[in-house]
Amino acid sequence: MNDTEKKKNLDSSKRSSSSYHFSETVVRNIILLTIIIVFSIYVQIQNDNFLTLNSIGVIGLNISFIGIAAIGTALLMIGGQIDLSIGSIFAFAAVISGLMASLIDPQLAIVVGVLSGGMIGLINGLIVWRISISPIIVTLGALTFVRGLVLIITDDKSVTGIPENFTILGRTVVLGLPLPVIIFLVIGVLAGLILSFTRVGLRIRAFGDNKAGAELSGLSGRNLTLGLFFFSGLVSGLAGVLATSRLGGASPNFGIGFELEVITAVVLGGVAITGGEGRITGVALSVVLLGVVKSGITALGLDPNIGRLIVGGALIGAVALNQLGVERHNRSRRKQAMAEFAADGGVADRLGLTKSANRDGD
Repeated sequence: MNDTEKKKNLDSSKRSSSSYHFSETVVRNIILLTIIIVFSIYVQIQNDNFLTLNSIGVIGLNISFIGIAAIGTALLMIGGQIDLSIGSIFAFAAVISGLMASLIDPQLAIVVGVLSGGMIGLINGLIVWRISISPIIVTLGALTFVRGLVLIITDDKSVTGIPENFTILGRTVVLGLPLPVIIFLVIGVLAGLILSFTRVGLRIRAFGDNKAGAELSGLSGRNLTLGLFFFSGLVSGLAGVLATSRLGGASPNFGIGFELEVITAVVLGGVAITGGEGRITGVALSVVLLGVVKSGITALGLDPNIGRLIVGGALIGAVALNQLGVERHNRSRRKQAMAEFAADGGVADRLGLTKSANRDGD
């Protein structure tokens, strides 16, 4: 086998792998979209107020906070990391921005709240990178630490008396859409473009797929880790600030269970828990699906706790399917590698391990 043939086989292998992931993503997105449509129609038949403009607006607002945080978490997980403290970051940014709004200019309070989330994310990233500890352990500790900080700052009381100027961000409607929904869409589109069409996106995938290999090729693990953690904390903080602005107050219990919903949406949307694979479109669809299902349960008059069962079950199912897909893909790659190894002119042939080589030796 000459060098030209080897290059063709390598290119064919790459195209095959890319086609595999693309087709799997398309199928997943079609399934998610189909479930959203079918479930919505069913609930509408049972309750004709479910798909009214007002109801859709409420659903959109509810999913926007989770969706904004899910974009940051998706990029972080594609890069091979995870942050379990995003619920506490959400609460911290919400409380800080609410308290600061009564002391300084409301616009500046918004900036302070969002940046406070980014700083916590950056600290998480520094610890993960510098000490080389599992991000699960680091961010699990941060989840408890930051939640305790929130309770101390607020004295376990809700933040109220927020100026009206501060509530404009969360209550503004543009072209019939609440501003938080528009922010979710804009961040989602930008993240999708960066992930799919820029070097930064390529580096995120490469680092998540093979950290050691990416670092050997010259990628800075430090910069990428810090950047991803900072962005995840930043958008989680933004979601918290938007929630405070929308509601006109903040509770120290904000964000409890938030990280579970966000991570469920991300994994259900096709982001590999092992890193290196995932697309924003799937994440956005899964965010919508979970929001529609939770709202549909309420519209049907069922126990709201059923929503918890669905979220937990969806996470377990998504992780199981993800792992089965990884195992299937790995088997396919091993089979292809063995075929190339044993092919005429391949490594086995050159080492004299094939039947043709044995016949020539005879």
